[in-house]
Amino acid sequence: NQWPLTKDKARYVGDPIAFVVAESIEQAKDAAESIDVSYQALPAIIDYDDALSANTKIWDEFKDNQTFEWAEGDKQEAETIFSHATHVAEIDVDNCRQIVAFMEPRSIVADYDYELDQFHIRLGAQSAHSIRAVLAHIFSLDPKQFHVIVPDTGGGFGARNIVYPEFILATYAARKLGRPVRWTSERSESFVSDTQARDQRVKAKLALDKNGRFLAIQTRVYWRHGAFVPTRSHWVHITFMPLMMCGPYEIDACYFEMIGLFSNTAPVHAFRGVGRAEATYIIERLVDQASLITGINRVELRRRNLAKTPCTTATGARYGKCDFEANMDKTLDLIDSKNFENRRIQSKANGQLRGLGIANYVESTGGMPTEFAQIDLQANKIVAYMGTKSFGMSHETVFAQVLADELQIELEHIEICDGDTDLVKNGAGSHGSRSMRIGGGALVMGARNLLENAKRKAGEYLEAATEDIEYIQGQFLIKGTDQGLSLLELGNHYVGENLVISGEAVFETKNHAFSNGCHACELEIDPETGYIKIINHTLVIDAGNIVNPMIVTGQLHGGITQGLGQALLEQVVYDSKQGQLLSGSFLDYTIPRADDLCWFNVGFNEIPSEDNPLGVKGAGEGPTTGSPPAAVSAVLHALRPLGITHVDMPLTREHLWRYIRKARDKH
Repeated sequence: NQWPLTKDKARYVGDPIAFVVAESIEQAKDAAESIDVSYQALPAIIDYDDALSANTKIWDEFKDNQTFEWAEGDKQEAETIFSHATHVAEIDVDNCRQIVAFMEPRSIVADYDYELDQFHIRLGAQSAHSIRAVLAHIFSLDPKQFHVIVPDTGGGFGARNIVYPEFILATYAARKLGRPVRWTSERSESFVSDTQARDQRVKAKLALDKNGRFLAIQTRVYWRHGAFVPTRSHWVHITFMPLMMCGPYEIDACYFEMIGLFSNTAPVHAFRGVGRAEATYIIERLVDQASLITGINRVELRRRNLAKTPCTTATGARYGKCDFEANMDKTLDLIDSKNFENRRIQSKANGQLRGLGIANYVESTGGMPTEFAQIDLQANKIVAYMGTKSFGMSHETVFAQVLADELQIELEHIEICDGDTDLVKNGAGSHGSRSMRIGGGALVMGARNLLENAKRKAGEYLEAATEDIEYIQGQFLIKGTDQGLSLLELGNHYVGENLVISGEAVFETKNHAFSNGCHACELEIDPETGYIKIINHTLVIDAGNIVNPMIVTGQLHGGITQGLGQALLEQVVYDSKQGQLLSGSFLDYTIPRADDLCWFNVGFNEIPSEDNPLGVKGAGEGPTTGSPPAAVSAVLHALRPLGITHVDMPLTREHLWRYIRKARDKH
């Protein structure tokens, strides 16, 4: 159990032990500093070797630090294939831990109404309804006793999808004191108390026949998830990661193991591309390694093994119609791969090492399979109440576009409402690139139900049978005549009679959707300093139908930035002896800035999904999923003349300089 305040011992730096409520932040800090805590230092379990050892334990009631072991696939089948394979590519890689670093730190304002016996909560989150459900469970109350509002929120990325200790404490204090209570995390607090991301140590191998055809993949993952397992964290990892271990390739057999490990670090939860990004990194590193040992060109090797869709993979992923080869070809054209060698020669003349990396990916999107929408016809406007939640994805624009097209009216008459449990009946929020696919599906169905209900009311108003009413360009008309009225006029009439015409829907999907694409990264390395200059990064994505290309392009740019941040700059570092967070501020933890990057080229390969009315697959996570292996591939390609065949993220200047120096010392 993870209590809002720890009951016995602090298990990581940031594990809360006391809280103070005061009139001002100054008073609160003074009071907090006056609390005298007598600590007894315990051995810190940080490194993988320590976590795997049973000599020291984080939780006394367990025999060791292993939390679970998850296995999927036929181990015997995989081992038999490996025993007869012509080639076996093997890798040992680390997927480094990240700070999520959303734009604004976490915050909450909590109040309690004694007359109504109801809490009023305002906070940043990815779903008002899930926050309400968890708080109700914790306080053993009816969910109706919580009115949760999620206003404009500066980013989420999965880390805002849970109830944190401070949310519980502020809610408790509001009722205890009979006063509104607010809390806002300072950035230094967020570094130690927000959930973090990734943090895996991987051993993987890929079996190939004499022609370079992929036969089997076997993976063992040690996941250092921190002192706790918050909410659905283990579920999202074991749901998404094993499913995606074949990537876009045809592979006969797959065996996957994941071992969870406690450590004296902040908990790990979902982060953009969770499970999908980790799986993609593994398979693409394996393919590059296979290219080295077989001598087959890495593009050709990928091309030989790309799956033909629709298909079902060895891990049970049911891909709909995709064209993985077209993604790769278009990406290579956009980055001008044919002339790369000329650019490489020029870089060499300037004392620089140039590399070109490539990474294909396919990822499951969707998360919770159901979503709610309600469309109300009000005075001079249409209001859509959405169960999804916008926290920087421009739902206010794209959902309005969808609704305007469906109802054949102008955008100016549409409002989008989300993030309020008193206004929106239910909803699963936004995660897993699900909003447009599942939320949009509910919106379209709700709009169609609205028109059906409105058509009956139009028949009553026009004194005509419902079957004689047709809807054309925002107008209800009696067939064969010009007699009618607009949708908005109908709404105004019935609002005047205190009646709101409404349509609502719950949309449910039966399978994951599979967004896919190809990244290519071209960069230069200064061998004297380890400095990397990204020259070009290109992504071609099949996210199904694109509703608003400009907004999707912005999503892709942001996602690529996060992926390149992990590959080249970002790493959470704890002191292995005392468990102190050493990368505890933006002075010590580097997120990418504009001058670390280049202008990104993006292209679309739109192949509609068949499982939702809009034909979308999801665009939010693919840019982060595929960019780390593309960047690492480019670095290894650049370093190949030095004989360097292995590197681990993050590829900071210091790390690269050490790799290069070690290689030179060998020779």
